[in-house]
Amino acid sequence: MIWQLDSRCVAILKTLIEKSDNVGLSELTKTLNVSKRSIYYDLGKINDWLSAHRIPEIENERTRGIFLTQVQREKIQKLLVDQKSVNYYVFSPKERQRLLICSLLGSKEPLFVEQLCKYCDVSRNTVFADMKIVRQKLEKYGLNLEFENHNGYAVEGPFFKQKAVFLYYLTPLIPLIENRQIPDLDELPFYDEQEVKRTMEVLREIENKLQTSYVEGMIFGLATLIYVLRQRREGLDLTGVDVQDIVETKEFLMIDTHFDGFTRNEKIYIAIHLLGSRVQIPIAEEAGEKSDALYDDARELVLAFERLACIEFEDKEPLVDMLAKHLQMSIYRYKYGIQIGNPLMADIVHAYPDLFEITSKSVSVLKQRLGMPIPESEIAYITLHFGGYLRRKSNAPTSSRVLLVCPNGISTAYMLRAEVESLHPDIVVSGVVGSEDLEKYLCVSDFIISTVDVNCRLPVIRVNPVLTEEDRIRILSRIAKTGMVNRNGSVGLDNVLRIIQNYVSGESFEKLRKDLTHLYRPHSLVEARSRNGSIRLCDVISLEKVRRVQRVADWQTGIALASSPLLVSNAVEQRYIDTMVANVEKFGPYIVIGPKIALAHALPQDGVNSLGFSLLLLDEPVSMMGRDVSMLFVLAPIDKSSHFGIMKDLMKIISKEEHLRELENMKCEDVISFFEEITAQEETYDDIQD
Repeated sequence: MIWQLDSRCVAILKTLIEKSDNVGLSELTKTLNVSKRSIYYDLGKINDWLSAHRIPEIENERTRGIFLTQVQREKIQKLLVDQKSVNYYVFSPKERQRLLICSLLGSKEPLFVEQLCKYCDVSRNTVFADMKIVRQKLEKYGLNLEFENHNGYAVEGPFFKQKAVFLYYLTPLIPLIENRQIPDLDELPFYDEQEVKRTMEVLREIENKLQTSYVEGMIFGLATLIYVLRQRREGLDLTGVDVQDIVETKEFLMIDTHFDGFTRNEKIYIAIHLLGSRVQIPIAEEAGEKSDALYDDARELVLAFERLACIEFEDKEPLVDMLAKHLQMSIYRYKYGIQIGNPLMADIVHAYPDLFEITSKSVSVLKQRLGMPIPESEIAYITLHFGGYLRRKSNAPTSSRVLLVCPNGISTAYMLRAEVESLHPDIVVSGVVGSEDLEKYLCVSDFIISTVDVNCRLPVIRVNPVLTEEDRIRILSRIAKTGMVNRNGSVGLDNVLRIIQNYVSGESFEKLRKDLTHLYRPHSLVEARSRNGSIRLCDVISLEKVRRVQRVADWQTGIALASSPLLVSNAVEQRYIDTMVANVEKFGPYIVIGPKIALAHALPQDGVNSLGFSLLLLDEPVSMMGRDVSMLFVLAPIDKSSHFGIMKDLMKIISKEEHLRELENMKCEDVISFFEEITAQEETYDDIQD
């Protein structure tokens, strides 16, 4: 019997066929992102396969590399047509780490390094390097990676945290699993294709019987989790959950009927995932301290956002209250690892890329305080909260007038009104009516929220009588979108630029775009939602705004010297520099945002004339109240949001140690090209996700 080649061997052969010249081992290692040792191993397997097909073996000459004769090329090409169609996929480091975490958390027994190498198709050294990062990631959530010589690697920690972290890291792997891009997929300890498919069929049947619809990926993730539960029989404590309410739901009755072999608590746990994917989880009453803790968490989140975004909310308590209520609804989903998904995720990231990234960094404070991962869907939701509040506080059109259509009775209607109004301070309910009475309210409404189908000229959001998470997200998204409408009839910058581009092109257009961007000083988050409309670091930094000196007398002198290019260009007034110094003297070295890095800033009303950014590099660090600083950035913001693109780029630069090492010793004339090179590499959410 002649075996099938694995995907990497097929990839090697296809590479050799496509090349008419000799191919060196170094070229193959670079193309496939594997070691020379792996290539040698694969060439041995390929030659065994070729011999079985009576084809001359491939030779690797030390100086010339690998070369296929025309006869070899034609015969191999013909055989590959019949070869099982598989694509060799090279994992990124983050994908390998996610796969390792899921394997460790999903295995019923400890794993040896040889097994981990096989799952990721990499060398032992690569796995050892990845496992150091895996250990750090797990420790952030209170989980310990243990190793014993004769037993291998295993994870110790609370059941719910293990399962929540498992689902968190499984979610981005789902496309790779479904497309069979993971080598030796059938060997993974947390996945059995046939078992998962059978469980998915049962869950789809339950979905139909309940007449509901679960978000994309949720069924697959839950089916995989159920497989893991079946393999790893562990004790399960449901303290804090109103168990009696759960067992009386249709969801639990369905799980109880369709899933034999599980304990009662395990069935309740599975039912919680179904419940949490569409409505609030019934939770037992707890002491008031929990609510106070959530408000503290929300306040820390707002403070982290202010620090990273270089802004200050004048009245942050309504925002804290709004986020605390959201956390109260979401915290149990974090605890159990429920992945509700977000149907508007892609739209939110596309519409608000700068704000989404700053929010993603801010949410790290929640991860630390709660000790649980925060799913991307929740980050997108929180992004909408920040976006809506920024728009509200920046002279944008204030209220969104909402007409509620709810024929289900007075109590249901007023409960819905209370829920809708609590979602966002910009919402004003213009009326609560039945479908037959809506016409007279249309002229004083911007859009409609209805529990029944409605046909009219205004946008309609169809919701459930008790709002689901998807309902809330869609309403918040609509609130954010109302910011795109300029109600006073003025012409937006995007429209002006589109017209100008018909007559001006190239470098002249770019210069004109920058000048007009400064002139317009966009106050709305949405005006800066695309690459062309977003003001980026390289739009505001130039050689004359970068200085290097050997030393400064003190940190006050450092701030003044770093700000001097902005003072010379009239971007700021002297009182802005004085305010930055006074703020540090009053509040301490809060502007030190990393090792040897300070970002000085104040408020737009403190003396900012135009958006500005500058940098001072010091050969010898200066002490800022006990903290050494050798890189001093200065930001002059003109409003609450138009500098978000700058902050996004700055975070990309200072978040990596190798970037900082280069920048610390760099000549001024090289800084601009260095910034351009790094910021030109657009990130996806996968790049910034934990």
